[in-house]
Order: sequence, then C-alpha cells, then structure tokens
Amino acid sequence: MSTRSESRDHSPDASPEKRASKKRKVLSCYACRSRKMKCDRIYPVCGRCQKTGRADQCTYDPRLLEELPVNSDGHAEGAQSYAPPEHGSGPVSSDLLTWKLRMQERRIESMEKKLASLNGANDSYLDFPSSRFDDFEPEEPHLREEMMFRGKGFKTQFHGSTSALSSLATFGELQAFTREAIISHGNFGRIREDFIVFRNRRKAILKERRLKMHGSDDEIYALVPDKSVVDREAALYFRTWETSYRILHEPTFWKQYHAFWERRTNEEASASFAAVLIYVVAVTKCLEPKEDNVFVGDSSADREAALDLIESGDAWLLRQNRKHLTLQFFQLHCLSLLAKRVNNLKCKQDWVACGDVMRLAISSGLHRNPKPLAIGRVSEYDREMRRRLWLTIVELEAQSSLDCGIQSSVCGLYYDVQPPSNIPDEAFSPETHQIPASRPVEHFTSASFQNMAARSLPLRLHLLQLLNNPTTDMHYTDVLHYDGQLTSLLSSSPGWTDPRAALPLALLELQLRQYLLIIHRPYARLAAKNQRYSYSFTACIDVAAAMLASYESLISKGILAVNHFRSDILRVAATLAQVVYYNCPSTTAQEPAPTMPTPASDTTKPPQAHTPELKIPHLPTNNFLAATLCTTAINLLEKARQLFEHKITRLGTGYMEYWLVCAALGMMPATDQPATSISSIMNVAPDDFRSRGKKALDRVTSHCYRVLSMQKDPENSFASSLRTTITVASPVTPMSNAGGHAGAPPMAYGWDESMPTLLPGASGMAGALAEGKGLVGGAFDGLEDMQVDLSGWAFPDFWAFDIPNGGF
Repeated sequence: MSTRSESRDHSPDASPEKRASKKRKVLSCYACRSRKMKCDRIYPVCGRCQKTGRADQCTYDPRLLEELPVNSDGHAEGAQSYAPPEHGSGPVSSDLLTWKLRMQERRIESMEKKLASLNGANDSYLDFPSSRFDDFEPEEPHLREEMMFRGKGFKTQFHGSTSALSSLATFGELQAFTREAIISHGNFGRIREDFIVFRNRRKAILKERRLKMHGSDDEIYALVPDKSVVDREAALYFRTWETSYRILHEPTFWKQYHAFWERRTNEEASASFAAVLIYVVAVTKCLEPKEDNVFVGDSSADREAALDLIESGDAWLLRQNRKHLTLQFFQLHCLSLLAKRVNNLKCKQDWVACGDVMRLAISSGLHRNPKPLAIGRVSEYDREMRRRLWLTIVELEAQSSLDCGIQSSVCGLYYDVQPPSNIPDEAFSPETHQIPASRPVEHFTSASFQNMAARSLPLRLHLLQLLNNPTTDMHYTDVLHYDGQLTSLLSSSPGWTDPRAALPLALLELQLRQYLLIIHRPYARLAAKNQRYSYSFTACIDVAAAMLASYESLISKGILAVNHFRSDILRVAATLAQVVYYNCPSTTAQEPAPTMPTPASDTTKPPQAHTPELKIPHLPTNNFLAATLCTTAINLLEKARQLFEHKITRLGTGYMEYWLVCAALGMMPATDQPATSISSIMNVAPDDFRSRGKKALDRVTSHCYRVLSMQKDPENSFASSLRTTITVASPVTPMSNAGGHAGAPPMAYGWDESMPTLLPGASGMAGALAEGKGLVGGAFDGLEDMQVDLSGWAFPDFWAFDIPNGGF
C-alpha cells in the first residue's frame, strides 16, 4: 500500500515544475534587504541609498518592472495590492508605460549627475567629452511667412509663399525705390486719365462682344481659319506642346482632320473637332517670332486674335453637357487651359480653372487604375489616353498652384494610375487590343517627358505642400536634404539627342530648379550675416544661371513657348535682386526723391504702415567670393530683363512685371567702380538716386514708344491721344547709359543694340526721336496684366507696387 506522498508522486498532474516552490518577489531594493534596513521602495533609487551615497548599488527585482504600478509620487505599493497581469490580457496599460518612462528618466538623470561629477574632477583643456560637441545644434533663423494679401472686403487676392509676387511683396526696398522713382521723374497725371478711358473702352468692347457670343456651332465653324493656316499651326503644335503635355493622339487627330475638311463626319462631331482646331490655333498664335508683329493698343495683334478664339471656344464649351463626358471633352478643357496660359489670359482665374478640370478628372476616376476596377469596360486605347490626360492635368494644376502659392488638389490624394507608356503615338490606336511594351527611358518618344516627370512628381507635390504650409518648421538641414534629392533627380535626367527633345528637356529641368530657388532664397539673403548659408548664396546664382541658359537656348532656336507659358524669369529676377541687395553693404541715399504728391496722387489714401529706408548697395570688399557672386548675379539680372522684354514684345502683356525687373536692376550696385575698403566706400558720395530711378524708367518708356510705333492703326484715337499726352508730360531727354545699373554699356535710342531683337520694327524709334516726339511711357493697359486684383488702385500706387508690410 503506497503512502500519500507516493500517491502524489505518481499522479498524472505531478511534475517537477509544479512541485518547485515559487520564489517570492523582493519588494525592497537588494542593498536595503542585505543590510536589513527599511526601504521606501522608490525606483530607480530609494531614499536611503540616495542619502548614503550608494545610488549605484540600488537595484530591484527585475520581475517588478513588468508588474508593479506606482502612485503619483513614484512610490511602489505593497505586493498585496496588485496582481500580475494575466496571460494574453492585451496591450500594456498607459499607467504602466508612464511609470516605466518615469523610471528611465530618473535613472538617466542619476547617471548624468554622476558623469558630471566625474568630468568636473578630471576637466582639462584637452580633455573634453565628445557629447559636448555632439549635442550642439546651430541656431535656426526666424523666417517670416512670405505671402501677399491685397484688396478689401471680399474683393481680395491671396498669394502664398511659393508665388513670385509674394517674394516681391516682402522686398520693401524695391517698393520704396519704385515709388520714389515715379514721384521724382514721372508726371503720370494725364497719362492715368488716358489709361482709365482706354481701359473702360476696352472693357465695354469686350462686354459687347461677349453678349454677342452664343456659343453656337455656327460661330465655331466661322472662326476656323483657312486650311493653309491651320496646317501650319497644327504642325507647330505637335512639334512643341505635344512633345511634353500630352493631350491629343497624333494619328487620330490627322485622321479626323482630313475627314473634317472633307465633311465626312456628322455635324456634332464636326463641331467638337472645330473647337479643337480653334484652341490649337490659339495655342500657337504667338509661339514663333514674327517679322511684322503689330499691336492693337497695348496687346499684340496675334494675341488679340488668340483671345477672340479662346473666348468663343470657352463660350461653346460651357454649353456642352457635363453628364456624358468623353475623351474629346477632357481634351478641349486641357487645350483651353493651355491656350489661356500661353497667351497670358485670365491669369487670376488660372488656379480656379485648373482646379475645376482636376475635379472633373477625379470625379471620372482618371486618378485610379481602371484595369482592376473596370475589366472589359475601358479599352487599351482609352486606358493609355486616360494616363496621359491625368498627368497633363496634374502638371498644369501643380504649376498653377506653385505660381499662386496654394497647395495642390493632388496633395494628399490617393492615386494609383500608372505613368504613360514610353511609346510613340504610332504604336497604338483605338483598335489596339494590347499596348506594346514601354521603351527604355533613353529612347525619346512623345510620351517620354510625362514618363520622366512622373518620377519627380511625389517629391514636387510634397515640397509644394510643405512650402505653402505656414506651420511648417523647416530647418536648414531639411533644405540641404531636399537640395540633395532635387540635385539627384536633375543629374538623372536623360540626355536625349532628338531635336524634338529640346522643349521637354528644358521643362524637366525648370520644374525641378524652381524648387531649388524657392528653398535656398530665404537663406541666401542671410549669407553676409552667417557664413553657414554661403552654399545657398552660391546655389541661387548657379540655379538662376542654369535656368536663364535654358531660356536663351530655346529662344535661339525660335522656341518661345516656355517663355510665354511660365513665370520663371520673374522668379529668377526677384531672387537675384534680393540676394544681391541683402549681401552687399549699403549707404543711405544722400539725395532722396521728393515726397510731394503729384496731381494724380490719391490724397485720401492713409499713410503707409512702414516705409523702408532707401539705401544704395555697394559690392563687398572684404569677401572676394561674395563680390564675384554679386557681380555674376547682376549680369544675370540683365539677361533676365532681356528675356522678359522678348515676352512683352511678342505678347504685349506683363508690363508691370517688366517695370519691376527694370527697377530691381536699377537698384543694383555699380560693377565698374572697384573699391579698396569699406571706409573708402563710406567716404565716397553714393550714386545719384535720381539717376538710378531715371535709368529704370527710361527702360520702360523706351519700350512703350516702341509699342506705339508698331500700332496696327497708327491713326487710332487712343494712340494719337496718348502720343500727345506723353509728349507734353515727358520732354525729350538724352538717354546716355540708360541701362538698369551703373556701369552698363551705353545705350542707343534707349535699348541695348546687342540684344537680339524679335521685331525689326523697333528701329523706327530712331526716326521718331529725330522728329522730336520724345520718349513716351505707358502704351499699355498694365492694370490687367498681373495675377493680382488691381481694381481700385490709384495709378501711381500701381506703378510703385506699394505693398505695406503691415498688411501681414
């Protein structure tokens, strides 16, 4: 008969683990327990060990770290007041996590105190702990948000940080320079009245013309030019824009084109295709240099013709039903956006119009991959065209958002549509059942630009959202990080040798380099005060030179599309002017312009909140690198002025921006007067402020006379009255050295003879001067040029571009 113990030993549940006694948890620290002293059980160091100097010996049972809660004072409760967590009970409670965090903080604090005491005993000149240098963080500058907010009530206009106008709005010295220059040398009282009359007359004509537009099919048919004209314009369109922003399928277009002229299609399809032809002609109307370019008032005749086509096309497009969307419907909307932007029409409404088309695309699912969602309902041809149109809309909307300083609609949007295949248009058609494999990126096709642009799109959208968020706390290390990413993308750009690739390659570089200018400009302005930002100073000059070189290369090839389409020149000019001005020592102007009001001044306008002190910059004398960079930047700024003059000469718009560029050039330091020291600069009388303002004004007035001399109807009442007004207001003055800055080469008849001239008619200015007509200023309606709500501005304030800092 077995004993009770033997019975327990042979039971099924008996095991060595169960028989082993459980070791009790030690609640006190081991140091107090070994000394049989009372422990207050405060972790990580109890009070007794802390007082006796044995903090390094105070350790607890590790099993307590996962089970014991603590009171608010950090005192561990008795073992009987808590139980260990059950197996699989879920995540650890927040109280336990807080307790563990506090324990770690106290332990770290204790170790830091001990380390500090040891370092204090062994401190010497050559024995510094590495942590002192590892913990060093350079102080970040406080950068104010750059934005422009104009108007009152609900008639306001906003431009965010990435807008070129916002950077000009914070350049208070340029505003002061333009205001004082106009007050000193411009008698625009009667000119202002003439412009008001002309503006009202032009608006009345446009309003009357819009009332007559019904958007009917007959109007669209009547506006289509002759076939010989359309042949030339359509071929130019496919050589330029269809190598980058893909909207039309070339083989399909030419097939419909021939059918259109032969009247083989039904009337509805013919009207839609007629609208396509109207937009194509409007897009290409001003894309080539023209020997006999003429003006109608302030706008070129070709631009006026393009505006008529666009207005009629939009009126017809508004009448179309949006319920039944087709491929041609989206193509027409994209062509409308492209035509208006190329001709600088309705610039203030561009971001809203792009957003409208973007929402149409999203509501139609263009942002999603239709292959798994609509099996058998979307053909291979439609699938490829959806990809192309989606990226075209995204690129147009993203660039418009950047120019306006507003976040894009794509920021934060989930989209999984694949980039277009890198195949030519001839490789697929509406009858294609299987799209060919995409070709290598080194092989240029009409879809290569979109294929490459899609690679940098996530980074560009991220930067667009980051830069236009006022709450973003970006440090200079972040700037260098994004600089590395953008530079890496630029270096991976394919070296296409196809002649058609000139425009796509330029666009790929420009859409990345513009972000480099934006992120580096605020720090480049501080390079003179902190050498840490010298790299940003150098980067801005290098990026500006590369961007201007791209524009010069395109214009030398007769490609004006990019210069008309983008606002990079204004951004580059604003960046160069600010970087040079704030990195040069300056002296206060000795002869400031008088501030008495002119007859055209608005005496009811309240005084400005802040007027920056007018100072004349000089090249640095104690920093050779800074002096070299500033000299290079001034030369680049003159190139920017010439490139911008090409734009306004061909289009007849953008006059106020041109005046700002000329004024910025007039503010720059002289480059032909070397100085040996700062003291010598301070003792020499600064350049005459009045002459600087006059040089800037002469640039604008000379171009204005050129516009008047090329009027389509020289005897029209507006041109005649304006000539009479300006002859009285602006007497004949010699124009020696009418350049934008001191030391510029002498100018003949007010413009640079070395500058390549688009229009031979500009030489007629010499004869006009010989007849005593003088230099005239203002043959344009600049009040409609900028993407700013300028209604209600007094004319002198418009020229002064006076944006008080207090408005922010």
